[in-house]
Amino acid sequence: MKKYIIICFVIAITASCKKYLDIIPDNVATIEYAFRNRNETENYLFSCYQRMQALEAPENNPGWTSSGELIMRNNLTGINFGSEYNVNGFWVLYGNLSPYGTAANTNIQNDFASIYVAIRRCNTFLENVNIAPDLGLDEKTRWISEAKTLKAFYYYWLVRKYGPVPLVKTNQPIYTPTEEARVPRAPSDSVFAHIYSLIDEAIPGLPPAVYDVTTEYGRFTQVMAATLKAKATVLQASPLFNGDESFKALANKDGVRLFPQTYDASKWSAAAQACRKALDMCEEQGATLYKYIKPTNNTNYIPDSIMQLLSIQGPVNFDRSVNAIIPEVIWPGNIINRHQRYFAPLASSSATRSVDGDAVVAVPLNIAELFYTNHGVPINEDLTYDYAGRYTTTTAGADHKYYISSSGPTARLHFNREPRFYADLAFDRGIWYGMGVENAANPSGLNYAKGYPGLVSSYTGYWAKKLVNYKTTFNGNSLTEVAYYPPVIRLADLQLLYAEALNEAQGPNAEAYRYIDSVRLRAGLQGVVQSWTGYSSNASKPFSKEGLRSIIHQERRIELCFEGEVGWDLKRWKEYIPVNSLPYQGWNYRGTTTAADFYRLTNLFSPNITEKNYFWPFDESVILNNPLIVQNLYW
Repeated sequence: MKKYIIICFVIAITASCKKYLDIIPDNVATIEYAFRNRNETENYLFSCYQRMQALEAPENNPGWTSSGELIMRNNLTGINFGSEYNVNGFWVLYGNLSPYGTAANTNIQNDFASIYVAIRRCNTFLENVNIAPDLGLDEKTRWISEAKTLKAFYYYWLVRKYGPVPLVKTNQPIYTPTEEARVPRAPSDSVFAHIYSLIDEAIPGLPPAVYDVTTEYGRFTQVMAATLKAKATVLQASPLFNGDESFKALANKDGVRLFPQTYDASKWSAAAQACRKALDMCEEQGATLYKYIKPTNNTNYIPDSIMQLLSIQGPVNFDRSVNAIIPEVIWPGNIINRHQRYFAPLASSSATRSVDGDAVVAVPLNIAELFYTNHGVPINEDLTYDYAGRYTTTTAGADHKYYISSSGPTARLHFNREPRFYADLAFDRGIWYGMGVENAANPSGLNYAKGYPGLVSSYTGYWAKKLVNYKTTFNGNSLTEVAYYPPVIRLADLQLLYAEALNEAQGPNAEAYRYIDSVRLRAGLQGVVQSWTGYSSNASKPFSKEGLRSIIHQERRIELCFEGEVGWDLKRWKEYIPVNSLPYQGWNYRGTTTAADFYRLTNLFSPNITEKNYFWPFDESVILNNPLIVQNLYW
């Protein structure tokens, strides 16, 4: 399997970077050899990062593949995805996940054992870093802090996915008897406490930021570690881990309960404090929400409305050289490739693209309906929006020339929507800025997505435009991809987390509004209070804790759509099943002759998920190897 390393973002792969990729310390003859000098010790540290890099790849993230934001047909016979595109996670929504090694858990569920291998490497590093004779104190302190933060990340990933997990704080000697080596699951609060302890120990020894992006981009900083702690505290405070009734009964074989038995409101206060600390550190380092500014050497005409779409897309899908300097990216992730999975047949290309071909990742209709109107409120609340007539069709006029082509009718659902709708989604007749056409002086000459006539390459009629860099090109015969590395965490995510924690701890207040409105302003929307009091049928919604909670949840689902975070959010909120309870719908993708034939609602499949899906099951091999590990409930 190919491995990617973030520090190579802005340079060609050098010899030192190649060592980062190639070192496999489990193959060295002795520990003494692995830590015999500074270079070998650094190589061992780099190997501790390798599993994190693999987990950062979107297709390895269940929050991306099984969230319901993106769906895929279950009959893909004859389609070659290539070794770099793992589709197994998409089958979770069909009910294929099990503890018994089915297709859905291949390379997805079985990360449990591989993550503990990574934790063992971190422990080995921490136990042996002092062997290196030529390692300076400052560098040693930093590397120890990196290894501790890596351990915290791995436990965060495990508890988020599996719930309470065993804690292996130090490596046991190889001669330890098997019975003594087995460790039961630790209560969730104990796992979180260990995560916080590791991060608190690490932060003083980490650099505030990366100062040499050519060699260190992607390595842990104080800002990254503080933000990881903020994410973990919010997770611990959320309903799934804070007195949830469904999982109270889970206990080890000795009777120790693994989840809190009662709700603890103070956890939200702790989460707000952690988020505030992380925000302060980000702001001290100059982090800001990204805004696209056209380079002085770019002579293309780009209207303000399209530059706003590029401002929304930029933190997620701009290329590696730009990504290195985007101040919104707190934590860079791993590569997204295979762009052909996400883009539509375009007006500028004569090539037809079939749903039976390669562009098979689709966006269901409920996601298209999730985004706000241009007034910044839900489509079913906007007093000016024709919600009842949203499935009828009409043809765009000049007021939508940079969003919708006038070449044919499209659903009224696509009109008068917020800018993030047009930045994130492609739909029949929707303008697709880029793909080889970057001059908007003639709006009618811009690309648009073709839904009919011809074969539609999405079986819902929607494509995830946010997952394609606008400089990627496709001429019908060849695809030229511009690689990018979507962030694991960006500033907008942290701002909304802080607003959420504040609302849960204190109720609606000016500070919470401030950070929600910061994200909305970049999206071209008015503030929460202005939008709801001016346009919503539920004008009082922002003024109650329950109402603002609903607004924040929808705001996160919109802002972070297709970024691998929403699936985890839905689970920690205990909204995963309600949101994904109805059949996924789309347009009649087989009816590609006329608009009337195409624009008929079609049920595609009903998700087969239940309460058990809030946590991943342990593979049967894990429990066979360690009988002290009890299976998650309902599996």
